[in-house]
Formats: sequence, structure tokens, C-alpha cells
Amino acid sequence: MSPPPPPASNPSPRPRRTRRGFFLRGLAVVLPAILTVFVFVSVGQFVNRYVAGPVNQAIYTGLESNSLGWAVLAWTDVDPADTRFLLGRGGQPAQIQNLWDAHGGPSQEAFRTALAEYRTTLTGFMRDHSQWGIDAAALRLAVQDRVGIWAGILIAASLILLVGYLASGFLGRALIAGIDRTLSRLPLVRSVYPHARQLVDFFLSDNDMEFDSVVAAPYPNPGIWSIGFVTGGGLAELNRKLGGEKRAVYIPSSPLPMTGYTIFIAAEDLIPLEITVEEAFRLVVSVGVLVPEGQLKEALDKSPSGAKDTAIGPEDPA
Repeated sequence: MSPPPPPASNPSPRPRRTRRGFFLRGLAVVLPAILTVFVFVSVGQFVNRYVAGPVNQAIYTGLESNSLGWAVLAWTDVDPADTRFLLGRGGQPAQIQNLWDAHGGPSQEAFRTALAEYRTTLTGFMRDHSQWGIDAAALRLAVQDRVGIWAGILIAASLILLVGYLASGFLGRALIAGIDRTLSRLPLVRSVYPHARQLVDFFLSDNDMEFDSVVAAPYPNPGIWSIGFVTGGGLAELNRKLGGEKRAVYIPSSPLPMTGYTIFIAAEDLIPLEITVEEAFRLVVSVGVLVPEGQLKEALDKSPSGAKDTAIGPEDPA
């Protein structure tokens, strides 16, 4: 009788693909696109609410409230005097109610003719909707349909360009300086405006600043290093009383680098970093994940002969 065949050797275990691994990989693929859409939608909502929205409201009001605006609306096929914008009989002034009762309302040609004749007596540049018997809400919907939100964005951008152009000349600079002086002297306003102006000048000024100097600072404690941006030479009084040169450093917070802390630290305690401001911001926003390529450590040897991967599954018994 022949001996039984030797038992087959167990194959090397294959990595187990768990649902958790699939989920994490799916997040890694989907999240960047979602975050990108979120950023653009948030920016769009901010611009629409605080820039285009107020400008558009001013445009709508300007078009609806005077004879010149009505002439412009005529080019867009919106006639505020059209009977489709009439208020109901109960909301009309007494003169139009009388015409309504006498001629049978907007569906009758006689009423429309009499209404047009009455409105010729309402002279003046401004248009009072209550006197004209106009439903302001219905007119606003028609105007909004014809004049989109992009009108406000384009006009706001054009105004900003115009102000920037005027501010580049001698008269413009003198006018802006006068406005700054006036606002800086007004009660309450002077406690906010100068500081807001300094902050805007810091981020938008064309002058060369030391903000492009990225350093590692021992903050909040020695032995703990934080990414920082050198923003100035510090305070003269602080340098005089403590000795040495203290530098002003901005320490951004993660993941929102627009918030952080301003510290004054000895210049010799700072370590200059060979990375750009953009790379430093990416590092802060990503909470240390997006390390600049030149700063990456060498990868460890993960070849099969180097070490076993015990994180995926159990080892085979010997």
C-alpha cells in the first residue's frame, strides 16, 4: 500500500482587503474633489451675499424708482407701467380704484386707456409705486429675471478697478489720504478703521515685506517647533530692555492659517527654512500631511526581505 501523499504546503497569506480599507481609499479619492467644490461654493456665496447682493439691490432700486431706470428697463422688455404689475383693487390709491370701478378693471381696454391718461398727470423724475398702483414685489421679480447677479459682480469689479486707477494718481492719493484722516478722527470709527487699514495694507501692499521668510520657532515651549513667518523687526523698546534683536513672528494655526498668534522671539532662536510661503501654508492647512518635497525624509526599506507587514493579517504558524 503506497504511503499517503505529503500535505500541501500552505501558501503565503495574501493581504486581506477589508471594507474599512475600501472606505478609506474611497475617502482619499472623493474628499479632494468635495473640498474643492466646497471652497468655490463658499467663495461664491460670500461674493453673492456681501458684494454682488448689495450692488444688485442698488441696481434694482435704481432701475425701478425713476424715469431713467424705466427707460433702461424698456430695453429689457420690462415695462413697469404694464398692467401685469398692477396691485389688486384693494391696494390701489383712490383714483385708480375709481377707474377700476368705472371701467371694469385691467381686463378692459377702457380701464387701461383711462389708467394711462391718469398716469400722465404723475410727473417728476422719481416714480412712487404706491401712486402708480404698482406691485413692487412683482416688478422686482421681473427685474431680477432680466438683470442677473453677474451685473452686480461686474459693476463691483469695475468700481474696484476704477478706484485703484484713481488711487494711483496724485489727486487720487491725496483724496484717499484725506478720507483716511477723516475716518481716523471719527468717534468709534477711529477705534476700528486704522487697524483694519493696517491689516489690509499688510496683506495687499506692493511694498517688499519680510513675510516671505519662513522659519521654525520654538513655540509654545522650548523643544517644540512651530512654522512661523517673520513679519517685522520687533519692538525697539523690547529690544532695548531685553537686549539682543527680537523679531516679530506670526505663528499660523492649523487648519486655518488666517488665525494664529504674533510672538516676539530672539533672532538667534529662529531656524530659517528653505521652503516657500505657499509650501508653508499647505503644510499648515494639511496639518503636516503635505510636506514640501525637498523636506521629505527618505522612505524606509519595505522590501519583503527587510521586514514583514504584520498590520494586514496574522502570520502563518511556523
